Amino acid sequence: MNKTIIGALVGASVLAGGCGTVVREVERLAVQSSPTIGTATATTAPPGSPTGSPGAGDLKQAAQAALGAVPGSTLVSIETEENGRLWEVQVVGEDGTEHQLDVESGKVVSGPTTEQEDNADKAKHRARVSAAELDYAQAADKIAAAVPEGRITELNLDTEQGKTVWEADVIGADGTKHEVAVDAATGSVTRNNSATT
Repeated sequence: MNKTIIGALVGASVLAGGCGTVVREVERLAVQSSPTIGTATATTAPPGSPTGSPGAGDLKQAAQAALGAVPGSTLVSIETEENGRLWEVQVVGEDGTEHQLDVESGKVVSGPTTEQEDNADKAKHRARVSAAELDYAQAADKIAAAVPEGRITELNLDTEQGKTVWEADVIGADGTKHEVAVDAATGSVTRNNSATT
């Protein structure tokens, strides 16, 4: 807090109420101006990244909210929208039906809406989910290790060269965009390409 303002308040407090008031006012101002442990503090976003972009904790929080809204489902896709304010999440139920939800600040704000798909699409979803030994959280951890201090902005369960993989877009601390793929069966990183955004 600005020292001039504190000085003026202390002076006014002395004139108005004596030293006891000064001590209480200084204590109140000190508490207001210092962050509490565990409180989020403002940070500067890396160049080329959206303001207030979510981190891995936000991704996992959004995923848990979506999975809670569709019991027995498996997350297959999560992506930031609206400059990082919202997560668009797709989950697949046990029968292969895909549901879409929007999550903001750990709460479902839209959905779940059921995608209209035929039996072949549902079978494809079930096969992909069945082939994945790693869930989204384990994949996110592997990706975070591959791009330290990166922020995952998109994570999808997909097929690449005949293998089921988790594909991710990650923004590095320096603003570089990374495209990372993790083998969903073994957990090994199969691709980590980067290009300046």
